[in-house]
Amino acid sequence: MDFASLKQELDQLFTKIKNASLEGDQPDLSDVKQFVRLCSRMQNHADEDWAFEADDFTHLANELLQTVKNENIQDMFPLINSLEDSMNFCHRTFRE
Repeated sequence: MDFASLKQELDQLFTKIKNASLEGDQPDLSDVKQFVRLCSRMQNHADEDWAFEADDFTHLANELLQTVKNENIQDMFPLINSLEDSMNFCHRTFRE
């Protein structure tokens, strides 16, 4: 999968995860698992300039996965917000 397709799929999944949380629901576990898999693939595309941020983002995604698995909905919301903040920072800072 090329970088643009990977980024697009990540964005779509994140939107789906975020929308579920905005409705007060827990996102589907399968969506979060796929999101984590794609985050790991994104790390393979990371240039040295943004490798640290990609690692941090993947760590947050894994935290979200554990939170969803454990059905700990209170911890889910701040993690989704942190993922969004991290994503926005990367998109502003490391434009392709």
